[in-house]
Amino acid sequence: MAIELSVPLNQTNYLRTFEAEIDVLAENELLVRGLMRDHRFAFEHTWKLRTPDYEVAEATARQVGGEFDRRLCDLYAEIKGVRIGRGFSKRVISALGDQPGAQEHLLTAIEMARVGQQVYQYTPEFEAQFPKAASGPSEAARVAWLKDRAYMSLANTCYAYRDESEALFAGREVRCGFDSELTRPKPGDKRVFWRNKRLAIELKDNGGFACESAMEDRIHDIKINFDLSDAGVISNARSRGLRLPYHGICEDPHQRTPALDGLKVSGAFVGQFAEHVGGASGCTHLFDLSIDVLRLFSFSGDYKAN
Repeated sequence: MAIELSVPLNQTNYLRTFEAEIDVLAENELLVRGLMRDHRFAFEHTWKLRTPDYEVAEATARQVGGEFDRRLCDLYAEIKGVRIGRGFSKRVISALGDQPGAQEHLLTAIEMARVGQQVYQYTPEFEAQFPKAASGPSEAARVAWLKDRAYMSLANTCYAYRDESEALFAGREVRCGFDSELTRPKPGDKRVFWRNKRLAIELKDNGGFACESAMEDRIHDIKINFDLSDAGVISNARSRGLRLPYHGICEDPHQRTPALDGLKVSGAFVGQFAEHVGGASGCTHLFDLSIDVLRLFSFSGDYKAN
């Protein structure tokens, strides 16, 4: 099996960036703006997003640069009414079709969905269900953790939010990587959340690819790197988290990343990486950052991931 990039290089490398920010429009409505670009295009998407269902009440797209069909931006408005979650990508694909540029708009929409769920709009009634935090950062972090799991149904979606991790708050010093303002934003607040992402793939002199995928925002500063041979074998895998939601817990999944070394990636890479860096024992963000890279490759002689 051989692998190759499914997007054109800009000389010997590929670079894609995404920048986003969120304003608060009302007690249950957010304004999400995102800009994705590489050397071929630049798309700006804007959503009005209703919480707590995270339903897209209004969607617009603008082609800032590139030569794709600009009529795709008009079609993009048809995703209005979609909710972030299962079926999201299919709804976007249905609206845009399969013409050139549709995949790039889909990738931008996926990033919009990921970032849109980072701002919570807790109500007093919701918060009344939870205990007041006792003294100490670990207990305050535990109460924040309980609210996170309940508001976004995060239980057992990753290592930090698995049931077993609650005991770690008692045995470790755990600190929240975010403040309460992020869950109690007021109408009119600007840039309550921001995110910058960078995905880079470089063609190595001896063949293969050096891959890096990084994300920095108000809560996270994480990165994963790995080399990918022409045969699809991973080496030199490493990751780090400098800013994390729960310092003292979220570092643990990064210890699993070197175990990717020697893995031969196939078209079933979603399942492979879910086992190694994702799932209830891993980190959702490390998984997403990895999958973003692998979706840019094609695997000849094998089937592609969904």
